[in-house]
Amino acid sequence: MPVLCVLGGAPERAKPQIETAIAIAKHLGTGVKALIAMPDPTNSAMYFVAGEAVMASASSCSASKAAQDEARTALSEVYTECVAAAGSWLDADLVNETGHVQSICAAYAILADATVFPKEAATVSHPLNSVFEYALMEERLPAILAAGNATPKGPALIAWDGSPRAMRAVRAHLPLLQSFGHAVIAHNTDKDRDIGGTADIATSDALAEWLRAERVEAKVELFTGKVSEGLLSIAGAHTCDLIVMGAYGHSRIGQMLFGGTSRALLQSEDGPTLALAH
Repeated sequence: MPVLCVLGGAPERAKPQIETAIAIAKHLGTGVKALIAMPDPTNSAMYFVAGEAVMASASSCSASKAAQDEARTALSEVYTECVAAAGSWLDADLVNETGHVQSICAAYAILADATVFPKEAATVSHPLNSVFEYALMEERLPAILAAGNATPKGPALIAWDGSPRAMRAVRAHLPLLQSFGHAVIAHNTDKDRDIGGTADIATSDALAEWLRAERVEAKVELFTGKVSEGLLSIAGAHTCDLIVMGAYGHSRIGQMLFGGTSRALLQSEDGPTLALAH
């Protein structure tokens, strides 16, 4: 199954996302499918008895469609350029859809090996924020937020605290971890959780042993202090371009609220690509 690249927002910001999706596809030995999904502009049309209002509504609908067509063309051009630069090995496709964008994206993401969003999709002001939020928080689908300065090549850094979210993140992104071949497990001993009867299975050493059984060489790095600073420090020391982690937060009235560590990593200009699961 291909890597899904969900396109939207400013076309000039799409290149790092597309390059990340292509790099992940190469690791996984698959292709890339770009998705440009937009709402049906006729659904926002307003109808009144007065003829002038009907004309105004039709004009507004036409303007919305023209704007969508312009955005689709610009995003398609960036995608085509990136695909051409990747070389003939890449099997690439581009799909345009119109309708309920969240549902469309979720349907494609379920059938993808990985789903890549631009990093900015985690911010409320981005056009893809509600789509990213729905896929990650409501449908519980793994998602990758592409950094703006690098394409992931490994080793991967795993932010580990023994929680179910962290476990789901590792399990969901296991094929990518296997394609990298090695991972660094970063565990903050200040943040050890009371995880009841699952303590033995949820330790960082147990994770390392499990990964080795899954053909991923793994080493554990312990640290203390602020989690985001520790993760970025270890990522830099091991040249990790990707962090696998559980997404701590929830959505409320259409606004995603991340935990402090997630927010800090998202706000870091030099932060790696994030592979998330909730």
